[in-house]
Amino acid sequence: MEERSGRIARLQAGDEAEWEALVREFSPQLFRYFLCHLGPRERATAEDLVQETFTGALQAIGRFKLEYSPAQFLFGIARNRLVDLIRKRRHREILLPPTPPDESQSSGIGAHLGRFASDRRSPAESALAWEENLRRRKALAGCLRSLVGSLWEKGEFEQLKVLEFLLALGGRNKEAARIFQVGSERAVAGIKFRALGKIRECLREKDPSRTLFPGLWAPGAM
Repeated sequence: MEERSGRIARLQAGDEAEWEALVREFSPQLFRYFLCHLGPRERATAEDLVQETFTGALQAIGRFKLEYSPAQFLFGIARNRLVDLIRKRRHREILLPPTPPDESQSSGIGAHLGRFASDRRSPAESALAWEENLRRRKALAGCLRSLVGSLWEKGEFEQLKVLEFLLALGGRNKEAARIFQVGSERAVAGIKFRALGKIRECLREKDPSRTLFPGLWAPGAM
């Protein structure tokens, strides 16, 4: 802790050598983190996000809390930058006009449109399917709230961070173990296994008819 506090004090004082060391240490890890979520074709974007992360760190270092490690501090900022980018892209996709039919018949969007066009369900059947999907989403949201609330009350904040990284951002166990310093990769797998088990148990309780989540009741289901 003393070593960490000394390093943070130097960063807060604007020590150039300390900042250069921080950049050298974490730039490769941050780059891999962004590339993992954006894909190999987004190298330039990943590099930009790394720079934005360190810019954000420079602005926020004065509010650094010593209970966190420098890695947690940086990856928390990185996550926010990634989420902002994803939200902007989704918003832009919503505003884009639909692809003309003659440009999208063989694959991608065209294939999905073709499947919608061939849907022969009646209005009543479509409404029922929509309502059932809404019920599934509400049930899942309720179970996630219950899990988060339980961990929050117990003060299991590290587990919450790990689960957000794994389930919301699609991170890997090995990365989570390194970033959040919760032990081994096996320890991270245990956190994920227990959380998914609680979610499945909660969803079963919300599905007494066994029709909302049939996969949970299939033979061999955990």
